[in-house]
Amino acid sequence: MQIADSVIKILELEKNLLPFRENLRGSLGEGILNSLKPCENFEQLKKRQALLREWLDMTDRSGEFIFNASLEAVSPMFGQAKRSGILSGEELLKVRSVLIAARHIREDGAEVCKDYKNLDELRREIRDFCPEIDALNVIGDYGRISDSASPKLFNIRAEIESLKKSGRRVAQKLFEDPEIINMLQEKSLSWRDGRFLFLVRQEFINRFPGLAVERSASGNSVYMEPKALSHVNNNLIIKTKDERDEERLILLELTRKILTRENAIISAERVIGTFDLLCACDFLIREKKWIVPELTRENFFRLAGARHPMLKDKAVPIDASCGEKFKTLVITGSNTGGKTVTLKTAGVLIIIAWLGLPLPARDGTVIGNFDSIFVDIGDEQSIEQNLSTFSSHLKKIIYILKHATSESLILLDELGAGTDPHEGAALGVAVLESLKDKGCITLATTHHNPVKQYALTTPGVETASMEFDIEKLQPTYRLLMGVPGRSSALLIAKRYGMPEDVLKRAQGSLDSRELTAEDIMSELNERKAALESQEQEFKNTLKEAQDLKRTYQSRVAEIDYQRDKIMKAADIKAEKFIAKAEETSKDIIRSMEEAARDAARKGYTVKQRELKTLKSIIDSRHKKRTEREIQNSPKPFEPSPGVTAMVAGSGIVGVINEIKNGRAYMTAGAMSVDVPVSQLIATDKKAKIATPLVDTSKLPKVESVPPSIMVRGMLVAEAMPLVESYLDRAYRSNHSVVTVIHGRGEGILRREVHALCSRLHYVKSFRLGGEGEGGFGVTIVDFK
Repeated sequence: MQIADSVIKILELEKNLLPFRENLRGSLGEGILNSLKPCENFEQLKKRQALLREWLDMTDRSGEFIFNASLEAVSPMFGQAKRSGILSGEELLKVRSVLIAARHIREDGAEVCKDYKNLDELRREIRDFCPEIDALNVIGDYGRISDSASPKLFNIRAEIESLKKSGRRVAQKLFEDPEIINMLQEKSLSWRDGRFLFLVRQEFINRFPGLAVERSASGNSVYMEPKALSHVNNNLIIKTKDERDEERLILLELTRKILTRENAIISAERVIGTFDLLCACDFLIREKKWIVPELTRENFFRLAGARHPMLKDKAVPIDASCGEKFKTLVITGSNTGGKTVTLKTAGVLIIIAWLGLPLPARDGTVIGNFDSIFVDIGDEQSIEQNLSTFSSHLKKIIYILKHATSESLILLDELGAGTDPHEGAALGVAVLESLKDKGCITLATTHHNPVKQYALTTPGVETASMEFDIEKLQPTYRLLMGVPGRSSALLIAKRYGMPEDVLKRAQGSLDSRELTAEDIMSELNERKAALESQEQEFKNTLKEAQDLKRTYQSRVAEIDYQRDKIMKAADIKAEKFIAKAEETSKDIIRSMEEAARDAARKGYTVKQRELKTLKSIIDSRHKKRTEREIQNSPKPFEPSPGVTAMVAGSGIVGVINEIKNGRAYMTAGAMSVDVPVSQLIATDKKAKIATPLVDTSKLPKVESVPPSIMVRGMLVAEAMPLVESYLDRAYRSNHSVVTVIHGRGEGILRREVHALCSRLHYVKSFRLGGEGEGGFGVTIVDFK
C-alpha cells in the first residue's frame, strides 16, 4: 500500500499509534514502531499478521514469554565509534545488556517458538553472541573495567593500591606530629585529582611543609601537598596515566570486536524490538479488547464497533462498510456531528491494519486489499501560494482523479464546499461519478442536497448519516447506514444561542422544496433510529434465547450423562448379582436329593426365565445408552488404523490396529478389543499404552518438576502455598537452581517469597534476577 506523507500527517497516524507506544517497555520497541510502514502487498500483510497471531497463540499455550525489553538502542553509537574507534565502558555495558537479552531470546525462545514458523524464523535472525558477551564480561557495574581485563592492568592497579597504602602510612605519621595537627583544618587525608592532600588553615600556609594546590570552597583553608607525600603522589600520577592508557587499549579492542558484529547487533535489536511490540499488541488485545481483523483479497472494508484510537474510551463505536454492495458511501448530517471523525476512523484503522497491528474494534471487522489511500480532509489555505479553501480542495481532488486506481481508497470531506452551493454540488456529483467509473472505494461527506439525492438514486452509491437527537439538540455520533441526514444548521445555531428573530428569518427564507426534502430526510432518520432500536432489542432477545437454549441443552446432556452413569453402575451391579445368584442356585441343586432336585430344577427354570428377562432389559438400556452416545458425539469420525477411538457406552479408549469385515480390532492398554465399527466414536482422550514391567531401581531419576513457577498476579494467600510446595518438590527432585516469577508490582509478593526462602533450611541462597533473567520480577533460588 502506497501512502503519501501528507496523508499520514492529515490522519495524524503518529498520535493514533500512542496506545502502542504507551505499552512498549524500551526504546528498541519504540524504534520498530516508528520505522513501521504499511505493507507493500497483501502477502506481506498476511505474513505480518500471522506473526502476531502466532505470538497470541504461543502466550495462550505457554504463558508470557519473559525477556528484557527495557533496553536502550546501541546501534546509534556505532557511527561515532567508527570515527573515534572507541566506545566508553558505559556504552559497552549497554551493548552487553542488548547481547544478553538477544541470547536469552535465541536460546530460551527456541522451545516455545519451535511450533510457530514465523516466530521461529524471527528468533533465528539472532546470531550467536557468546564470544562477545564473554569478552564484555570484563566491564563491571557503571562501566568500570575489571582488574582481570588484562595482566598488565591487574599489575598497574596493584601498584596503585600499594602506593595508596604507602601514602596513608606516611599521612598517619604526619597526623602524629602535634605541630602538623595544629595547622590542619581537619584531621583527614583528602584525595583530589589523583593526589593525597591535607586541608591546611589559612594562617599556616607559609609555615606548613608543603606546596599549596588549591583553595577550599569556603576560602578559609587551602589544600596542600606535604613534601613527605610528593614522591608517592608523583608515582600515583604516573601509574594512574598508565592505568588510563591500558584501559583505553582494552576499550579499543572491545570496540573493534563489537563493530565487526554491527549488522548482527542491529538485527538483534530489531528482533528484540519486534518482540516488545508484539507484547504491546498482546496487552491491547487482552486488556483493551482490541482485535486482529480478518483480511480479504477483495477490495472492500467492513468496520464493526470501530473506535478512533485518539478518542480512547470516549469514542462512540461505529459500524461502517464500503465496497461489498456499493463502491461509494456519501455521509451526511449536522455540523459537529462526527462526519469527519468517521472518515478519519476508517482511514486510520485501515492503515493500522496494513501495519499488521490490532484495531480498536469488534469481531466481524474485515480489511480488504487496497493499493493506496488518498485523502482530502481539512482546510489548507495558503497565503504564500495564494490558495483559498476551494482552491486547496480542487488541487487535491485533481491529483486524486489523476492517480487513483480501482484498488484505491478515497476519503473526501465536505465535497463541493467553499464555492457557490449549486456549482459545488454539481462538481461534487461529477467527482463521485468519475471515481465510481474508476472503481475506487470512496467515502465522502457533504451538506449539499443534490449530492444526497445523487446518493439516494444512483446504483452502486449508498448514503449514511450521523444521528442527531432533536430533543436534546445534540449529535449522538452514531452512524446510520442507508439514510441521508439533515444538516440541522438552524437547530445547532439555536443551541449555540443564535437570536430567535434571526432564526425565524432564516427559517422563512428556506426554499420550500429543499425544506420538504430535509423534512423527509429527518423523518427517515427518526424511523431508521426506531427500527434500529427495535432491531437491537430483537437481537438482544434472540441472543438471550440462544443462550437459554444452549444452557438447556447443556443441562439436559448433563442429566442424561448422570442418569446413564447411575444406570450403568446399577446394571453392572445387577449383572454381577445375577451371575452370583445363578451359580449359587446351581450349587444348591447339585447338593440336593434326587426328588427335591427335580422340584428345584423346575423352580430354577422359572427364575432363570425371569433373570433372562431382566438381562434383556439391562442389555436394552445399554444399547440405548450406546446409541445416544453415538448420536451425541460432537464431531464426525472416520475410523482407520492408527487412529485413537472410544467404544461407545463403555468408556474404553484404544488405538485401532485393523478394520476387517465391519469390525475393529483395537489395543486398549493391556487389552485387545474386538468391536463393531459402528460403535466407535471420536475422542480427545489418549489411549493407555501397555508397557512391560521394568526394574525402576536401574533407571535414572526423571525430572518431573519444572525449573520455574509463575505466580505473578496472584494474591499472597493464593501464591505462597503454591511457592512453598513447589520449592519442596523442586528440592526433592534434585534441582540446584529454580526461578520464582512473581512480577514487579508493589513488591508485596516478592517480599513474601524472600521471607519464605529465608525460613527454608534447604535454601542455600536467593537473589533477584539479573539482566536477561527477568530483573526485579523474578527471584533465583539456589538449593543446598
